Amino acid sequence: MSEENTYLQQEILNKPLQKHGLLEELNLPPKAIRFIRENRRNLVIAVLCCVLAIVGWSSLSYYLARQNDQAAALLSKAIEQGEPEQRKALLQKVLGDYGRTGSALWAKVELGHMALDAQQYDEAVKVYLALRDDLSVSSPAFPLVQLSLAQAYEHKNALPEALAAYQRLAEIKGFAGESYLAMGRIHELQKDLPKAKEMYGKVLADEGVSPEVKDKVQAKLERL
Repeated sequence: MSEENTYLQQEILNKPLQKHGLLEELNLPPKAIRFIRENRRNLVIAVLCCVLAIVGWSSLSYYLARQNDQAAALLSKAIEQGEPEQRKALLQKVLGDYGRTGSALWAKVELGHMALDAQQYDEAVKVYLALRDDLSVSSPAFPLVQLSLAQAYEHKNALPEALAAYQRLAEIKGFAGESYLAMGRIHELQKDLPKAKEMYGKVLADEGVSPEVKDKVQAKLERL
């Protein structure tokens, strides 16, 4: 019996020790453990890259959020200004300092409105055209810019351009009635009564137009 115990003890001493660590404690498959140990350096680098990417993304998100907040505050301050020159200066500062934010878009719109109010119609058209060309048709700001452009053309007495702008606006859902009404008014100014009546008829057929507006258009049609 003692000889058998001595043999077992010698066998244990001579047997190579197996590695046993955290990976073994996690009960991972032997192939997985071997892969992790063989590629430990690359795995560590990959984990570090992921951590850095997450930290970088968080920092960028914080920076962009702060930029948007600062731009919105400056835009609000600009709009509150009663003095046109001060308002214009602050709006241009929004464009210069925060040109990549949404507030910059509305700063440009406000600059266009200021030019329109000041009867600087060429400048207003220039601003609105540049804005419209930078926007997609699906943008919520597109109809507003297109309407403003059409009004600027109309005030400028560039009636063919105004008609074309209103026609494009009429293709946008929810703006057809207002566009047809404006086009009818322009055709009436041009003494083109058949076209004016056609546009006013489209206003009456538009379900989105209020009954009050339709009553006024109907009365106008009866006078033509």
